[in-house]
Amino acid sequence: MRHHRDTLTVTDALRADAPRMPLPTTLADSALQILAVAFGASLGREGAPRQLGAATGAWLAARAGLPATHQRTILACGAGAGLAAVYNVPLGGALFTLEILLASTARTHIIAAVLTSAIATATAWPLLSNHPTYQVASFHLTAPMLIWSVLLGPLAGVTSAGFTQLTTAARTHTPRGWRLPVATTVLFAAVGALAIPFPPLLGNGKGPAQLAFNGALGLPLFAALVLLKPLATALCLRSGATGGLLTPALATGGLLGAATGGLWTHLWPGTPLGAYALIGGRRRPRHHPTRTTHRDRARPRIHPHRPDPARPHSDRRRSSHPHPPTPALANRKQAADRLMTT
Repeated sequence: MRHHRDTLTVTDALRADAPRMPLPTTLADSALQILAVAFGASLGREGAPRQLGAATGAWLAARAGLPATHQRTILACGAGAGLAAVYNVPLGGALFTLEILLASTARTHIIAAVLTSAIATATAWPLLSNHPTYQVASFHLTAPMLIWSVLLGPLAGVTSAGFTQLTTAARTHTPRGWRLPVATTVLFAAVGALAIPFPPLLGNGKGPAQLAFNGALGLPLFAALVLLKPLATALCLRSGATGGLLTPALATGGLLGAATGGLWTHLWPGTPLGAYALIGGRRRPRHHPTRTTHRDRARPRIHPHRPDPARPHSDRRRSSHPHPPTPALANRKQAADRLMTT
């Protein structure tokens, strides 16, 4: 199902002339993602609601007979609304729509993104509650924390690059055909075996992240989990499963902060371990392969209201109108798309 030709990602649909996602196959693929996370896959839960929200919004816009530009906007708003609802982050969902999917600051886009994300979040409150995702104590900035943060920067950068390369390689080499169920069985069993001595590996990463913020584990266990959590996520992706990477990346950053902060407290005590984990979570790996949009995947970001010098004058477009890429950029975009997934 996931490799069926009718299954489209959000970014693929945004680039298409008719920005639509087949609703039946998208619904089935979203259900598979939810089942994978329910079975303990080390993947985020935001992928399914983001994808289903985009498909539903695009379908409703097409049924209403709206033009393609409006359908594209509603598709992106649906994806952002799904992200906002599942994590109770209306502002985050709106920013995801505007900065990553549409890359636009047009007034109509801002209004649509904010309204859809806010409404979706409020609608989900009766089921998901309005409580914070993580319970974090209040911490005060200290000299040990400040100096440690400076020293953590290079290590966090290396960890970020390693996490991104590992997950990208795993997604690039997913099995197909009869190999897919075999790989899923073997690799999920491997993750389960790893979880016997390290139970926090199972799930999207909310559990180990909360344990890190509470400073509730010992230093050896934090050090082991910061290595094994990205490995478990890569194994799940390599098996052919799909899902988000937001929470696994946050957990990896928090575990890194707790592990290195625990070592630092032996040299300079006085700061709670949870404070280091919180800073590490803030410096989580940059996991978003969709950070560059369908207009600028293969080139540096261009100011949304400034002409792009890399394109002919006749082909320059304002970022408030996210049209499909031109044929002149097809080769560069095909090369970049090999590194991009949703």
